[in-house]
Amino acid sequence: MQQQAADITSFPHLFLSGPASSGKTSAALLRLQQILSSDARSTTLVLVPQQSLAKPYQDYLRSSNLPSSQQISIQTMSSIVRRMIALFWPLIASRQVFRHPFEPPRFLTLETAQYFMAQVADPVIDRGHFATITLTRNRLFSQLLDNLNKSAIVGFPHTELARRLKSAWTGDQSQLVVYDDVQLAVNAFREFCLEHNLLDFSLQVELFREIVWPNETFQKYFQNQYQHLIYDNAEEDPPYVHDIVGSWIKSLQTSLIIMDEGGGLRSFLGADPASAAKFALQADTCLHFEQNYVSSPPVVALLGTMQSPHAQKLPHSTISQALIIASKQPRFFPELLQSVSQEIADLVLNGTPAEEIAVLSPFLSDPLVFELSRRLSKAGIPTQSLRPSLALKSNPHIQTVLTLSSLAHPDWQQPPDLYQTLSALSTAIPRLDPLRARLILEQATFNQDVTLLPSLVSLPKELTERIPSDILQQVEKLRLWLDSVDQNEPLDYFISRLFSELLTQPGFGFSENQEAGEHTARLIQSYQKFKRPLAADKGADASYLGREYYKALSQGLLSALFVPEEEVVGEPGVLIAPVMTFLMQNRAVQHQFWLNLGSKGWYERLEQPLTHPYVLNRQWQPGKKWTTDDEIALGRFNLERTLIGLLRRCSGQVHLCTSDYGESGVEEKGLLLTWAQNLFRSALREQEND
Repeated sequence: MQQQAADITSFPHLFLSGPASSGKTSAALLRLQQILSSDARSTTLVLVPQQSLAKPYQDYLRSSNLPSSQQISIQTMSSIVRRMIALFWPLIASRQVFRHPFEPPRFLTLETAQYFMAQVADPVIDRGHFATITLTRNRLFSQLLDNLNKSAIVGFPHTELARRLKSAWTGDQSQLVVYDDVQLAVNAFREFCLEHNLLDFSLQVELFREIVWPNETFQKYFQNQYQHLIYDNAEEDPPYVHDIVGSWIKSLQTSLIIMDEGGGLRSFLGADPASAAKFALQADTCLHFEQNYVSSPPVVALLGTMQSPHAQKLPHSTISQALIIASKQPRFFPELLQSVSQEIADLVLNGTPAEEIAVLSPFLSDPLVFELSRRLSKAGIPTQSLRPSLALKSNPHIQTVLTLSSLAHPDWQQPPDLYQTLSALSTAIPRLDPLRARLILEQATFNQDVTLLPSLVSLPKELTERIPSDILQQVEKLRLWLDSVDQNEPLDYFISRLFSELLTQPGFGFSENQEAGEHTARLIQSYQKFKRPLAADKGADASYLGREYYKALSQGLLSALFVPEEEVVGEPGVLIAPVMTFLMQNRAVQHQFWLNLGSKGWYERLEQPLTHPYVLNRQWQPGKKWTTDDEIALGRFNLERTLIGLLRRCSGQVHLCTSDYGESGVEEKGLLLTWAQNLFRSALREQEND
């Protein structure tokens, strides 16, 4: 079957479907090899929904010795859209969409879009709108932007948002006013963007879909760019991508569309499997892969019972080989982590590579990652965490740099508080413990804020006698360096100098610390991304840009700026990751440890009072009401899809890990825990009856 899929002569336009781990991407790589071997002059586009799904293709090209491998372009549609808008900006300018069409576009990231949304929405909130909503402002802004994004990727005017949301609402009628507030805010934000040449994601999609893509000149240009297409995991993309690819296929020499059955994991972001399935109608040939090449036989048997309601019940022995659950359940979550750590240590001791173990939870808290990593590290087992939207300001190295930046820039008028400064000083000077640091800082603290570091000569004699002189000299060196900073120096230059001239010197906290260097580099790139759309504003000097960046981070508006789609922290080892993030890696491991079994996070959607990803969807019937039954059905569907996706990526066993009281300290009884308990009870009854 894989050889069939690779045959570009017999099957030039092919639709390939099948479950995860059935060899679809391997078939695509064989097809890519044939394209490179037979048509070296042509260019191939490998299209994926997000960069993590491009890894198999990137690995193949790195290992390939074919000179024609340079003819392969691996991209997401978002990257294509942005690049083509920049290239064809004169075409857009000629339509007079923007107030200043002949000025260059200012592309926004998700986080900088939140920053500008705050400029527009804050006055709306201050006038009393959204009064009944208890969301933090950054979450409120995020949901407003999500509404705009949904309108663009589904393909309806953003001015219809309130009407669509109202038409599906069945609860308290006071919520309808909130939807009017939503419409007011998104309309104002769109006008603000058109006034200042700001292009958030939604506007980029609309401009590309409505102006650039239909243009005949663009069509000729784009068709000359690529002759072959491989589109993997099409089910994880929104409908607008399917529309574009669908209108383009017949002009290509060959095309391969791959759809993962049971996919659509990113449905809350607009993924639309039903829309992707329509590619089968355009293909010359459709192939379906069925065999799972990853899962162990007991896991395959368990999958069979989940996928067919008429399947024969499994014996207890088979279930026990697929799923492992402790005979004695710990009472508290820390005890559970100790038990999990010991199980992992035993597996590694018995020959299981650490990279073949994944610890998964619906949400990944800082204490969970810290405690589990600490316990495994004590056993000599490396770990890595895979964390989407990891907040910059939660990282101790970055927080240290930001705090010192604030102390060095009094004109920002954003002084750090005492505890923030204590943490920064203790990180910057490892031998300075928090108690002594507090004694020093109390000499320069006003209303719990620290505006500067006290000079060495100003410290009382009884204090200097309690602190080693070499530590005091380091504090003084830090103070003098911060006092010498030019207030007009760009923040990225300042951070670079702070890192190289001070923090990496012997005796300071970043010395010989690779992670600190990586985190500082990320902060610099974060600031550089932030300042690009702001730099054209009048009065946007270095001091203004630095102050606005620091303020936005402090307020949580840029909680995840310059974090890639997934942030891998740590060396290769035991993977600690959120469930959905792990699934989107398309990675299989021998052992999966499922934590927080009782949590509803395994299947419930997040609370989003200002938006609704399933109502703002092309498959939703306009005017239909979203009921409690719909919510319950969605939860059960999400859980089943998640479990099947995890089992298809498990080559050994799943370890079910639960405690009487969950991570939050309360007793939880979600659907996953009930499913596991019922499964084992049913098997035991069958065993007793036999």
